[in-house]
Amino acid sequence: MDISKYLPPESCTIELAGKTKEEVISSLAGLLAASPNAAGTDPDIIELGLLEREKMGSTGFGNGIAIPHCKITGMKEFVLALGVSARGVDFEAMDSRNVHIFCAIVGPPDEPEMHLRLLAAASRVFGGGKSRYEMLSSATSFALREAFLYHAAPATALDSSKDRTFNKLLIVVVQEEDIYNDIIELFLEMGLPGAITHEGSLMSQILSGAPVFAGFLDVLGSSKPEPRTILALVPGDTLNEIISSIEEITGDLDNHLGACIIVLSPEVVRGSLETL
Repeated sequence: MDISKYLPPESCTIELAGKTKEEVISSLAGLLAASPNAAGTDPDIIELGLLEREKMGSTGFGNGIAIPHCKITGMKEFVLALGVSARGVDFEAMDSRNVHIFCAIVGPPDEPEMHLRLLAAASRVFGGGKSRYEMLSSATSFALREAFLYHAAPATALDSSKDRTFNKLLIVVVQEEDIYNDIIELFLEMGLPGAITHEGSLMSQILSGAPVFAGFLDVLGSSKPEPRTILALVPGDTLNEIISSIEEITGDLDNHLGACIIVLSPEVVRGSLETL
């Protein structure tokens, strides 16, 4: 997914205007409407849509980040806007901290999958402290945009997925919830069709409940991680890119406990795991 085509330079600013939530949303609506992708959409309509979405719950999800978003009837393309507020704004965020970095997303109502992929991409970009620091430190709007696009770049492997043959079964097993959530967002961003997940139990957890093993296998302490297995059919020619993107999250898997990747080559693949 080439996210750059949804984020034009004119929709980025390091001096986002507004001291209140409503004023910031109005400024973001203006940035969104300035994009060629908005095709003359009235900024007042975008502003109203963003405000209506905020009534459902704040899109400020913590760590100084907010991703206001909504669907706009009549729009043909998606548009992103980036803005930095140096002083910060009370956006009713989940952690009650002021928000400094805003990424707004609007688009047509009949493309929910792309809407989710863009949300996942933005969420993943802002998940790292390094990316947030670079954007907050940007000296120009151009630098802000480049920092965002750089950190969004890893998940591009499946741009041409409709023309590929999904002939490898990728199995990812992870114990840490944060890593699991990040990988799910990565798969969503990449457009992997029909990835499925399964929650399981570690063998030691099961055996520690049996009297004969009690006291010997309680090595997990109170954390008791719950391993999750993610399965997805992927194109063989993008396998290395996908694994590299996963290791952007986990680190080098050869030196990381609690996560592993298994790749199988099924003899037969018929049907699709895509959502009905």
